[in-house]
Amino acid sequence: MVQPTAVGGARPAGAGPDASGTDPSAAEPSASRRPSPVGTPRRRWTLRARLIALVVATAAVALVAVDIVLPLIMRDAAISTKDATLSAATAAAQKEYGRLTGEILADLTSGSGLKGEVGWSTITQSGITQVLVQAASDEDANPDLTSAEWLNAAATVGDATHGDLRYRAMGFGGVIVNGQPGYLVAWIPMADLDEQLRRLILAELLITAGLLVLLGATASLVIRREMRPLESMATAADAIAQGDLSRRVQESDPGTEIGRLGFAFNDMLDGISSLLDERRRNEDKLRRFIADASHELRTPVAAVRGYTDLYQAGALPDESAVDRAMQRMGFEARRMGALVDDLLTLIQADAENAVGHELVDLNELLTGVVDDAAVIDPTRIWRLAASNGGVDVFGDRLRLHQVFANLLSNIRTHTAEGTVATVSVLPGLDEIAVSVSDDGPGVSDEDLDRLFDRFYRVDPSRSRERGGTGLGLSIVAAIVRGHGGRIAATHTPGGGLTITVVLPRASGTAAVRPARPGGPAGSVDLPET
Repeated sequence: MVQPTAVGGARPAGAGPDASGTDPSAAEPSASRRPSPVGTPRRRWTLRARLIALVVATAAVALVAVDIVLPLIMRDAAISTKDATLSAATAAAQKEYGRLTGEILADLTSGSGLKGEVGWSTITQSGITQVLVQAASDEDANPDLTSAEWLNAAATVGDATHGDLRYRAMGFGGVIVNGQPGYLVAWIPMADLDEQLRRLILAELLITAGLLVLLGATASLVIRREMRPLESMATAADAIAQGDLSRRVQESDPGTEIGRLGFAFNDMLDGISSLLDERRRNEDKLRRFIADASHELRTPVAAVRGYTDLYQAGALPDESAVDRAMQRMGFEARRMGALVDDLLTLIQADAENAVGHELVDLNELLTGVVDDAAVIDPTRIWRLAASNGGVDVFGDRLRLHQVFANLLSNIRTHTAEGTVATVSVLPGLDEIAVSVSDDGPGVSDEDLDRLFDRFYRVDPSRSRERGGTGLGLSIVAAIVRGHGGRIAATHTPGGGLTITVVLPRASGTAAVRPARPGGPAGSVDLPET
C-alpha cells in the first residue's frame, strides 16, 4: 500500500480552547506595602476577616481544582468512546469490503445505532476530499482531512468550512478513489461533546460561586459567634485600661480554647484587683503607721526639748530642779528607745518569711514562759495545761518565746491582781493551737476586732508609763504570721479575753526528736484557785 503524502500546510495552531480557563498569573500576591511613617498606618485585616478569607480561599482552590479535573475526565471518557466507535467502523469496512461505494458505507453507518453518527469521506493522494456519507446529526459536515494524523489512529481535526467545529477521524489507505489510489476516513462530529462541556463548565461556575457565597456567609456567622468572647475581652481590656477594674468578660464553654481563655482572663483580673486592693490597704496601713509613730514620738521629743529649753533659759533655779529635769529627760529617752526597739522588731517580723530555724518543743517553751511569769508577778495565778504527746514546731525559739511572753505581759498590764491566766496546748493532726485566756474584765466587741492593730489601745486615757506603746499584740501577730500561723482573739466564757495562736505542726524526718531521759512532757499546773 502506498503511503499518502500530507497535502496542504501545517495544522493550525490552536486545536481548541483551554479547558482550564484560568490565568496563573492572576494568583500572584501583590507586593506588600510598608506603612507610611507619616500619618495613620495602613489598617490591617481583623482576625475574623482573615479566618473567613482563609476558609473561602481554601474552598475556592478545592472547587476550582474539581471544576478543572471533572471536564477533563468527562472529555477523555467521551473521546475514548468515539475512538472505539471509529476503530470498530474502520475495522468492519476493511474486513468485509474490497471496493466500497457510498451506498455500502451508508448501509454500514445506519446498520447500527452505535455507528449512527459516523460519517465517511475519501481523500486522494493529491488532497481532494469528498464526503460520501454524512453523519446523522450534521448534514453540512466537511472535515478538514489535509493532515495525515488520522491515518491508522484517531485524531481531532477541524472543519474546512466552519473553523469552530471539530471531528474525531480515523482512516486507512488502499482504496480506489475516482480511479486512483486514495484513503477512506471515518469521522464523528464533536459538537455534542463540546456543547456538553460548555454546559458542564457553566454549571460548575454557577455552583462554585453559589457554594463560595454560602460558605463565606456561614463561616462569617460561625466565626463571629465563636469569636464574640474575644471581642468581649478586647472591650473589657479597653475598659480596664481606662480604670474600670470591675469589668469582666462573659464566660462561655470552658471546654473550648476561647472559653478557657475567658476564665483565665477573669481569674487574672480578679488577681490584679486583689493585688491592687491589697496594695491600697498596705499604703493606708503604712500611712497610719507613720502617723501613729510620729504621734508617739512627738510627746517624748517635745518633753526632752522643753526641759532642754528650760535649762538653757536658766529656768531651773536649783540642783533639785535640774535633777528632776534630768530624771524626766532620761525617762522620755528610755521610752523613745523602747518605742524604736518595738518598731524595729515589728519591721523585722514583717520582713521574715515562714521560719524553720530549729525544732521547738512548745511544752518545754511554754513551761519556761509560765514559770517566768509566776516569778515576775506572784499576785496572779498562772496555769499551764500542756499536751501529753509531742508538740513540735519549726521556728525561731526566741521569737516564739517573745510571742507568749508578750501575751502574758498583756495580762499583767490589763488585769487586776488575783486574775487566773491559763495557757492550754491543743495539738491537732497538722496544727497545734495554744490558747492564752484570763478571767479579767475582757474587752468590748469593737475593741476585739482591733486588738492587733498597731498603736491601738483599748483605753486611750491610759498613761503611757503603764499602757505601753500599743505595739505588743501587733508584734505578736507579725511573728505568728512569719511562722506560717494565725492568731485570733475571742471572749472567754464567763468573762475575760482568750487569744489563740495556731502554728503548723513539724512534719517529716526532721521532726523526729532524739529520745530524752525524762520522757514526754506532761502537764504543768501551777496553783489553782
